[in-house]
Amino acid sequence: MMDQQTAWVLALQLVALLSIASAILLYLICKIRGNHDNAISGSTPGAGKPVLVACCDNAIGLQIALHMANRGFRVFAGLKNGCSGSNEDSVPAKVIRSWLKHRESIQGQGNIVPLHLDVTREDLLYESLDIIRAHLPAGEDGIWAVICTNGLAYRSPIAQQDISHWDTILKTNLIGVLRTARTFQNLLKNSSGRILTIGSTDNMGSGLVAYAASRYGVEGASQALSQELSPLGIKVITVNPIGILPELLFSQPKLARKPDSEEVCLEINECLEYQPQVLSRPALEILDIAITTREPRNRYTLEYKYKWSRQLNLCKVY
Repeated sequence: MMDQQTAWVLALQLVALLSIASAILLYLICKIRGNHDNAISGSTPGAGKPVLVACCDNAIGLQIALHMANRGFRVFAGLKNGCSGSNEDSVPAKVIRSWLKHRESIQGQGNIVPLHLDVTREDLLYESLDIIRAHLPAGEDGIWAVICTNGLAYRSPIAQQDISHWDTILKTNLIGVLRTARTFQNLLKNSSGRILTIGSTDNMGSGLVAYAASRYGVEGASQALSQELSPLGIKVITVNPIGILPELLFSQPKLARKPDSEEVCLEINECLEYQPQVLSRPALEILDIAITTREPRNRYTLEYKYKWSRQLNLCKVY
C-alpha cells in the first residue's frame, strides 16, 4: 500500500491533468462555437448575402464595397454619379466596373450592383429600396446589413467656415444616417439585419468642429436606434476609426497612374488600382467580425497604421 504522502501527490497530479484536459476541451468548444457564430452559412463568409454600402464615392466606402464583394457578399453600392457606364463616370464607378469585368473572367461568387443613391435625397433612397427588392431572390425580402459610409469633412477654423458647410456636413453625416435607417428598416427587420455607422475618430485636431459634432451625433443616434430597433431584431453597430485623418477617410478616390506616364495602373488581378486605400488588413478583419458575427457588440474600434506621403498623395497601410 502507498503511504498517505504519495497518495496526495498522485491526487494532485490527477487534478492537474484533469484541469488541463478541461481547459483544452473548453478552448476547443469556444473556438468551434466562435467559428459557428462568426461565420455566415455557406462556403464563403458572404455566401451571397445582400449588403448595402450607402456611399461608395469616398475612400472608405469604395474599399468596404470591394472587400465585401471579394468576401462573397452581394453588394449594393451607392453612387451619387457614374452609373451610366460612360467614360465620364466617376472613379469609383470605373473601379467597380473593372471589378465586375474581372469577376466575369474568374466566375467569382461576390457581386456588386451599382445604385444611383444620395442619402440626402429621399426620392433616391426609396428608388434604391425598390431596386434592391427587385434584385433579391424570389421569396426573399430582407437585407443582411446597411453600412452608412456617407460622410464629408471640411477642415478650417470655425470663424472662417460658411454656415452652409455646417448644414451640408450635418445633412450628409448625421441626417443621412437617420434617413437611411428609416428607409431600409423593413428590409432589415425581415432578415434580423444590422446597421453599421461610423462614429468619432481620435486626435482630429483643430478645424473640424462641425465634423466632430456630426460624428458624435451619429454615435448618440446609433445608441438610440439600437434601443428602438432591438425589439425588431435589428442590430446597430458603431465603428470608430483610430489613427486616420477624417479628410482622408472621406476623400474622393483617384485612379493610380504609372510613374512618368498617363497610363492607369492595374492591380495584379487586372482591376483598376486607385488611391487611397485607407483600411489596413487588421481593420478589415475587425470589420468582418462586426458584419458577420451573429451577436455583434455595439461598438468596434478600427485601428490603423499608416504613413502619409505628400508627394504621392496616398496612404500606405500596413
